[in-house]
Amino acid sequence: MSYVPTESIALHIVRHLVRGLGKTQGQGVAIQTLRHWWTMSLGQQSENFELGLEYAGNCHWIERGPDNIVLLTSQGSAKVGTFR
Repeated sequence: MSYVPTESIALHIVRHLVRGLGKTQGQGVAIQTLRHWWTMSLGQQSENFELGLEYAGNCHWIERGPDNIVLLTSQGSAKVGTFR
């Protein structure tokens, strides 16, 4: 099994929020939706998703909102090169 850095996982999740789902700063999506995309659509391990989500939160690329929503921050938007 090859090692994928946690930062790369976090970036992949944030890119999906911006480019795949069209989210902008302050907009979000349910964690369950992201987890489904990660595990079912990409076939990736759920543990890696959790690590990536935690890393993105620690970097302030995302915030956890109410009702298990992940919100994109301005830093997250900037990280993937998109301001709308």
